[in-house]
Amino acid sequence: MPAKETDYEVLKARFLEAYANVPGPLRKEIIAVIGNETFAWNTARAEILNNTKSAKVILSHLSKMEVI
Repeated sequence: MPAKETDYEVLKARFLEAYANVPGPLRKEIIAVIGNETFAWNTARAEILNNTKSAKVILSHLSKMEVI
């Protein structure tokens, strides 16, 4: 498996673990802005579970901010 895919899977797992610990009401809070789009925990989760192009950027941003 190429390193980039492995890194992506690790970040995805970290995100899902963090997401599970976020209280329900806070999941509506914005955690990432990419271009003109905002992503709350819930929308970021949907992007990540569907492995979209935005998912990779979201995970990268959250990792750099040490959220995951």
